[in-house]
Amino acid sequence: MKKALILVPVCAAAAGAAVFFAMKKPKGEAAPKEKKAPAAKGGAASKKEKKAAPKDLKSGSYSFISGFQNAAEVEMSLQYDSNVYFFEIIDEDFLTYSSDSHVAVIRGADFSMQLEYAGYYGGEDFSGLSKSVSERYQGFGEVSYGAVKGIKYLDGDSVCLCIPVTDDQASYILVNILASKDYDEPFYTLVDHPDVKDIIASMQFTKKA
Repeated sequence: MKKALILVPVCAAAAGAAVFFAMKKPKGEAAPKEKKAPAAKGGAASKKEKKAAPKDLKSGSYSFISGFQNAAEVEMSLQYDSNVYFFEIIDEDFLTYSSDSHVAVIRGADFSMQLEYAGYYGGEDFSGLSKSVSERYQGFGEVSYGAVKGIKYLDGDSVCLCIPVTDDQASYILVNILASKDYDEPFYTLVDHPDVKDIIASMQFTKKA
């Protein structure tokens, strides 16, 4: 099994401004007394909850050839919030070592992610891969993101995921997740990052003859 790691840049949020209007009072009329907002229990003023910015979901796709005998083209697709993340296919300057000709990369504020296809060793399957990984790496465990299931482990300063390709006995997707320098949590917590969960859960595979 080969080793790889992952990835990504940042996006900014927009801010709005509120405009206040003053009303003129008729000459000689006393200005009305300003009403104070009721204080919240405990003496603290109540605050409105900040609404999350709406997501702008975009699709990204990554194609590769799976297997040697009876080789087939496989396309992996996923969704990401383009307000926060940037998706691209690169063939150089990988985020982490890869022997593949091209990989998919997602970059964002908290993390970057590199996704690439990997082949099983001869006679191996996903179960055999899982056993091998569990014996070699720390942090091994099973993961489930919606209908997408796989395994996780730690390799250096990255979190790695292995996701089996649907209806394919030759390949799996290796995902390397790298924390950004501004991420203030331990890097291994990225496996439970809400955006990591959403991105991986959206993965779908289409196998072409």
